[in-house]
Amino acid sequence: MITNPSNFRDLHDCYDFIEAGHLYRSALPRNLTKQDWDKLYNLGIRYIIDFRSEFERKEDSYECDQRFQHYNWSALKPETGIDDFYFPRLITKKSTKEEVYNSAWFIRKGYKIMPFDNLAYKQLFQLIKEKDGILFHCGSGKDRTGLFAALLLKLFDCDEKTIYADYLYSNKSVEKDLMPRLVQSDFTDEIKEMLLYVCSVHEELLKSSFDEILKRYSSFDEYFEKEYAIDKEVKENLIKKYCHEK
Repeated sequence: MITNPSNFRDLHDCYDFIEAGHLYRSALPRNLTKQDWDKLYNLGIRYIIDFRSEFERKEDSYECDQRFQHYNWSALKPETGIDDFYFPRLITKKSTKEEVYNSAWFIRKGYKIMPFDNLAYKQLFQLIKEKDGILFHCGSGKDRTGLFAALLLKLFDCDEKTIYADYLYSNKSVEKDLMPRLVQSDFTDEIKEMLLYVCSVHEELLKSSFDEILKRYSSFDEYFEKEYAIDKEVKENLIKKYCHEK
């Protein structure tokens, strides 16, 4: 079990119809040792995709092992006013519970924006068509990464119960990584509770993405074809490439 990077998993782990060893997701791979990079390489990973913005990468950079091909493809859109998902910098000791909640408005808005005209997602879908052994991540591996993983599972005809279960699994990482810091902080219990809430993923967030897609398109098949040039034939080829026969 790989624990560094955090929130790491093979998509096979959530949907065993997908073959193991091809598609992975995680949080930011910070502070990895040579042994950590060896483990990733030995899993067959050869491509690492960073969904974070340029600003975020400058704030929290990491050096990728040279054995991997590394791409910085931001999944956010500055032109919409959303350039990163790191809202805690907006919080002060004087912030109220309502102010903490409102400070995360762009995460909720982001879920309705990210599924469309998203160059990073388009580039990664194209890479998935051509290569495998791919790890994609953002900061915590739960929002930008979580949405893309959910779309990928949708493409592979995974049932929604499993899709939501994998998406919500990221909250285990939030509790593991964030809770100790909150416990040690001097925020009030009320603020700690709200910080934990807004830093977690929730079913309604992913549902808002899916609902927005079906407002604009008649089906997910039409969505994948129009947004990512994945028609019926391409979809069948991807399923043959990455999935077991049912």
